Amino acid sequence: MIPIRHSPAPSPNAQLKRLTAKTGETNRQWLARVQAFKAPGDILLLGGNSLEHFRIRCAQAHLRSDLLPSFWSFAGLLLDEDTFVSVPLSPPADLSQVPAQNGVQICQLADYDDPARFPNVGVLRFPTSESPLQLRAENEADERNTIELVRRQRTILDLPGLILPWLGYVWGVGVHGNPLLEAKGLPSAAFIETVYGLAGIELTPGLSSASSCPEAIWQAAKWWHQFYQQQNAPAQQTAKTTPSGVYFTRQPAAAVVE
Repeated sequence: MIPIRHSPAPSPNAQLKRLTAKTGETNRQWLARVQAFKAPGDILLLGGNSLEHFRIRCAQAHLRSDLLPSFWSFAGLLLDEDTFVSVPLSPPADLSQVPAQNGVQICQLADYDDPARFPNVGVLRFPTSESPLQLRAENEADERNTIELVRRQRTILDLPGLILPWLGYVWGVGVHGNPLLEAKGLPSAAFIETVYGLAGIELTPGLSSASSCPEAIWQAAKWWHQFYQQQNAPAQQTAKTTPSGVYFTRQPAAAVVE
């Protein structure tokens, strides 16, 4: 089992809302309607139904008390209405870019627009006074882009070292088991947690950052709202101090759709 701490909150976060997609609405259209592009650095969650995404969703069942598969299989940081940044398991056309870029890629939302392939979609915003894309600094001249820091310095987080065991698990190669049980986080989520951590934001208080995954980020937003209230505004408990987000799950139960 994965060592986790359970939140003492008696009820889920009321600032996390389910918003149904309209008939025929694509993921990008849904994201535009929920105004997901207002704050660069918000977290995009996606749940796919290919074999790769099915196995990733099942791998995260250990983080749920009911042991059911996660809604989510991929995560990224929204940049604008067309792009987000993440660490997908699928390599770029030039494999040499994986070590050169530490696995970080600019992803096109158009590639994840089809709800038939990615039926689950959500956007999370964690409370912070500054953009998670900027490293906290004493003066404006010292600000550095946290994404670029992770992309250029594998000493901060070796993302190719996480990609390989996850590919082995997804492809069923050799004796590779669930990487989360070996404290090897899913690259897309580990990347996001590191970027937020550099900006001074703890993203998964109930779990070791080494086992980061989309489900852990989701659980933090859903159940650890009291933690963020205490961290951000001990004297004034308001909705602005808690994580917020919107989501829609067309496929709550993980399944492969050929």
